Amino acid sequence: MKYAKFAAVVFVLYFLGYLLSGTITPALVDVREETSGTVVIVKYKGASYSINLDEVRDNELPETVTIENPTIIPTSGGEGQVRLRKGDVVTLLNRKDDSLIVEKPDSNGKGKISPKDTDLFQQLVKRIYEREAGGAIAAATPPATVAAPAPAPAPAPAPAPAPAPVAKIDPVVSNPEPMPVVEPTPAPAPVEDTKLGDDEIIALMKDSIAGGAVKEFTSDQVKGWKTNGEETIDGTEYQTGLAAYEAATIFGVRPVQAKALIKDGKIERWVYAKSGMEIQ
Repeated sequence: MKYAKFAAVVFVLYFLGYLLSGTITPALVDVREETSGTVVIVKYKGASYSINLDEVRDNELPETVTIENPTIIPTSGGEGQVRLRKGDVVTLLNRKDDSLIVEKPDSNGKGKISPKDTDLFQQLVKRIYEREAGGAIAAATPPATVAAPAPAPAPAPAPAPAPAPVAKIDPVVSNPEPMPVVEPTPAPAPVEDTKLGDDEIIALMKDSIAGGAVKEFTSDQVKGWKTNGEETIDGTEYQTGLAAYEAATIFGVRPVQAKALIKDGKIERWVYAKSGMEIQ
């Protein structure tokens, strides 16, 4: 009986993972379910998040929100109404109970609206997702700046004609004592700088993953690359870089960060950025 219960739990977890690991659609934000009060379930890029507006601090709220569902607010003086259309951007002043207090200065409108009529939850979920991904969201690498060719230098003036040679008679001197020969001290060999630049680190990480350095993820799963400065681990100094990829879990698709430890211009190993455990 005990083993049957364990097998049932495993099956339920597998089934939940199968349901939540849908196809990743970039920039997809969808309010799937409303529970109680100001709590909603929001799906973003394949991951589901539960947002409780009562737990969001004031300094975490955006300055503006965009109207998603048309609604109406009163004028500042209360003598009329201002219609808010889909796509209108309004200033978020405060919140009260389950409502947002917004203002549309160009129409002299100010009043309470439902947060479900705005993109507030989408903004909050996007911020959470990017924080979990460490800000390493994929970005196109700007093309290298091509220096403008230097202007051709002006031709140098022709040299003045050399004066006619004048005969010179060397004075007769006695043979001097030979000077001792001093052997010059050889200059020390320059130390080769093996540290890589930012572009070289990103190229090195891309080549490593494309070459199958780890089995945990592939290049197609990576959503962003970035350099991460230098770090000392167990007394050894490394240059580091980060690769953000998406992994399917029983709770849905979640962003994960992999860290490359680079020594002498080569990747020594890949580890999880949070735990430091080596990635196979």
